[in-house]
Amino acid sequence: MNKAEKRFLEKIRTKVSRAIIDYQLIEENDTIVVGISGGKDSMALLDILANRLLSSPVKYRLKAVHIQLTDVPYYTDSEYLKSFCESRNIDFDLIIDEQKIIIPSKQPCFYCAWNRRKLLFEYTAKHQFQKLAFGHHKDDAVETLLMNMIQHGEFSAFPVKLQMFDGKFEIIRPLIYTSNKELERYAKLIGYKPLPYDCKYADSNQREKIKSLIRQMYQINPDAVSKIFKSMQKIDTKHLPFQK
Repeated sequence: MNKAEKRFLEKIRTKVSRAIIDYQLIEENDTIVVGISGGKDSMALLDILANRLLSSPVKYRLKAVHIQLTDVPYYTDSEYLKSFCESRNIDFDLIIDEQKIIIPSKQPCFYCAWNRRKLLFEYTAKHQFQKLAFGHHKDDAVETLLMNMIQHGEFSAFPVKLQMFDGKFEIIRPLIYTSNKELERYAKLIGYKPLPYDCKYADSNQREKIKSLIRQMYQINPDAVSKIFKSMQKIDTKHLPFQK
């Protein structure tokens, strides 16, 4: 790895550390579940948090958890995930759930995502972890914003930190300052091996359609995602309709 690549890795790790500090996402002796799907984002998050432990004065414990739903027609290589975690001295847990979630005539992606989150929530609460970390980044926030505007008519995305179940644990999103492109490069540099994704429902996923819309926005302005992300912090209510 050359100097430029090392500088890039450090740049991304610094961005994540800044988000952690800005939002007070991790504190001394925190116990943290990292939900890993096998995709580049969650694997990059796991690597960054593990790397941060080597130099940060704030110490915490990580546990990587992967949810496998047998009713969904694709599987991630759990042995690869386990090996990835072991190489970073992180405990790994695989949860296999056999409940039926594919409902005829219903869009399956919502139920798939909902069940994965539900099982992660249950695991985090049952084992008394204090935090549940997701690999959502800047592009994901913008995708969610656009989806909620188009599908539900509301201006909302997701918070960087959110208390769950009367404070039993918190959801945290340390990658919020990073972009999809940055994480693609980061994952490649740390030796992440992209895993096959062959779910037959992927093309009908509403979020995939929003991703396509964002790719068109990049053609209009290469900085489109950052601009939309910034707009969530600069809402000028005086220049919006429906003001009395």
